[in-house]
Amino acid sequence: MKKKPSVRLTKDVVPSRYRITLKPNFENFTFYGEETIFLSLKKPQREIVLHAKELKVRSAILKSNFSKFTAVKIETQAKKELLILRFGRTIPRGTWELDLTFEGTLNDLMRGFYRSKYTHEGAEKFLATTQFEATDARRALPCFDEPAQKAVFDVTLMIPKHMEAISNTTPHTVREHEEGLKVVEFQPTPKMSTYLLAFIIGEFEFLEKKTIDGVVVRVYTVPGKKKLGAFALDCAVKSLEFYTNYFKIKYPLPVLDMIAVPDFASGAMENWGAVTYRESALLFDERNSSSANRQWIAIVVAHELAHQWFGNLVTMEWWTHLWLNEGFASYMEYLAVDSLFPEWRIFDQFVADDHATALALDQLKTTHPIEVEVHHPNEIDEIFDQISYQKGASVIRMLAEYIGPRAFQKGLQAYLRKHSYSNAETIHLWEAFEKASGKPVRKMMSIWTGKSGYPLVKVIDKPNAYRLEQTRYFLSQIERKKANDKTIWPIPVSAFNTVTKRVTTYFLDKKSLEIPKGKHPVKFNYGETGVFRTDYSSGLLHNIPIHKLPPADRLGLVRDCFTLNYSLDFPVLQYLELLEKYRKEKDFIVWAELSSGVEWLRRMCFGKPYEKDLAQFNRELFAPIAKALGWQEAKNDAHVTKLLRSLVLMAMGKNGDPVTIAKAKKLFGSGKVNPDLRSVVYVLTAENSGRVVFEKMKVMHQKAELTEEKNRLLRGMCSFKDTALLKETLSYLFSEHVRLQDSALFFGLVAGNEFGTELAWKYLKDHYNEFLEKFGKGGHLLGRLISPFAVFTDIEFAKEFSTFFKKHGAPGAERTVTQVVEKIYARALWKKEQEPHLEKHFRSLTE
Repeated sequence: MKKKPSVRLTKDVVPSRYRITLKPNFENFTFYGEETIFLSLKKPQREIVLHAKELKVRSAILKSNFSKFTAVKIETQAKKELLILRFGRTIPRGTWELDLTFEGTLNDLMRGFYRSKYTHEGAEKFLATTQFEATDARRALPCFDEPAQKAVFDVTLMIPKHMEAISNTTPHTVREHEEGLKVVEFQPTPKMSTYLLAFIIGEFEFLEKKTIDGVVVRVYTVPGKKKLGAFALDCAVKSLEFYTNYFKIKYPLPVLDMIAVPDFASGAMENWGAVTYRESALLFDERNSSSANRQWIAIVVAHELAHQWFGNLVTMEWWTHLWLNEGFASYMEYLAVDSLFPEWRIFDQFVADDHATALALDQLKTTHPIEVEVHHPNEIDEIFDQISYQKGASVIRMLAEYIGPRAFQKGLQAYLRKHSYSNAETIHLWEAFEKASGKPVRKMMSIWTGKSGYPLVKVIDKPNAYRLEQTRYFLSQIERKKANDKTIWPIPVSAFNTVTKRVTTYFLDKKSLEIPKGKHPVKFNYGETGVFRTDYSSGLLHNIPIHKLPPADRLGLVRDCFTLNYSLDFPVLQYLELLEKYRKEKDFIVWAELSSGVEWLRRMCFGKPYEKDLAQFNRELFAPIAKALGWQEAKNDAHVTKLLRSLVLMAMGKNGDPVTIAKAKKLFGSGKVNPDLRSVVYVLTAENSGRVVFEKMKVMHQKAELTEEKNRLLRGMCSFKDTALLKETLSYLFSEHVRLQDSALFFGLVAGNEFGTELAWKYLKDHYNEFLEKFGKGGHLLGRLISPFAVFTDIEFAKEFSTFFKKHGAPGAERTVTQVVEKIYARALWKKEQEPHLEKHFRSLTE
């Protein structure tokens, strides 16, 4: 395999400080910049190479106390995103100051230094903000845009007098300037990476609180929305206090600002001291927001604040180690939220969400290791996925369980202390855990982060023992045979005795292992803490008393059987039999898995003669819990009960229950709908209505002020069955009425709608050049347009899909294309092998 060229900058030119002045122009959406970079040259240089993208660099002068050199040639290499400054003579080693002047564009692509548009009191307004992770600081200023090139930043912003400026630190000077401007100079930042630099300029309101350590925490919003920041502000204060106590390292800045940005591509960004968010991930309306969104805000805030230590204080050395940032923040968010809201049982939800998501992607041949070598910025963008986040978090959870909570906390504290204001690699973390626990962490974990995929543990029943055998699990039997993967994972395998409730842990670090067999049934992978699936021989599975298992284990059992059915390792009719055993289930996370499984079957069997019979089976499964919960919320309903009610009513309606559908339509007509049920009402009403409802939803969307409500209505508009209306929805999604950040997400909902899949594919092809212009310059949004087409089940379509992107390209989403193709082949194989059994089964019931 040909080795890719390195894109790393030389280590012989090292920045220590940036002095930056930026002047944005809100009339023509440009900005002017002046910058001094304080450099250390380790060796004599004839040229200086740093990063710049879509900037016009006007001048470059290198100076010291004794010399001054003007660049004789300023060259940009667009593909490599480099700025090359060539000098007429060799520059001697030593300390230098590089003075630069430059100009750029306040783009509308939600990358670099960009503009965001909103409306207040009928007037169109703009703010300017930044999004630099992973490699977009170079769009705002020439810089050494690598995480290991840490420096101090002195930021000065020249802005209109009526606006406010926010950056990583607090202002130390604000003075008037000519032309109706003011100059805001900020305190120096800590030593940090370029991708954490931030500046936000606009008209803002804010709420404020202090932590017990005196840190000022603020939530900034555009005018008229500050009251919606109260819940997030409370979460932030408590999360900061939790992390300070847990890590035993104080938050190092005097202020933490959180800014709600109307246009924002990701959920949030952890800029040190100035965290930016989508409005829907920060703003909560007590009267109109759902319980699910309350939980989402708490999770996102806790995630970003975990980054203030994991990522900001200690930063990965290179993007290969991205998971050190994201995997840990994705795990720590649950620790924090569990501390804040123990009644949410958030770690059970981890099993249903993050753990499930990680396994679903990592079962593909086209997955990647947690640690993956990256080169071009597009490759870096691609690894901001479920492997770096959710699998990283799942592996950490498994390790934490293995070494114990005290050793885990002690290891984290030692790691953070040792590498504060510096950079680290994965091995440094393993060393800290190994020292804290006395266990062979490095040897164990190198496989989990260095290898793709995860194991399937087969449990074979023998007279006096259980035989555990491990192989790599693949969703596709075709890929399994091709790969012939011989990886052996070191797996902590826990066994839960369903009678005594005792848990025993074994270490499976070879191909197979025999363990003693007792007289009581055992469920393996207690709490679903292990990153593997379990395949029981049929007799063992039949004997497990499901009702005696904890919720996470009830979930894990049926989830593994569903996925083994998907990969043709478990008969679909046995899966239906297993579902029958869950009719009396009452727990939210278990129903979340059951709902996911039956919805997948319903979608796969769309248009088949037995489609209605399957829908009836699904309704009968959900009917008891739906009846028990009803539509009316009780005063003492738990948080998870509210989540469960929404989930089961949606399942009943999607499977054609006439009473549920009628109630949803009646509530929609009344206009008085509980926020927890609005998504259910909007989707079910749209699925069973036509033009009149479509037009009403469109008007409601345009009038809605709360982003969450707009999103619920868009979800409804993506759910119609009339293809003419879905065509109009697609056009609407890319109109002025929908923000670009949302267009890709809701396009995916149309593609996932069985009545809209073909329409969405045609729309993508017809508008692909426009999509490349809007979404194809990096980031994650292009992948979101492409990934939903995995719902196809036709091999001929897979070939067409692959050919299209080979011809037209998918910058930053090439891996997504290959993953979609692999999923389509797996679905096609399932239909060929499993569908006849379903058809025969349901036909026999009606004969």
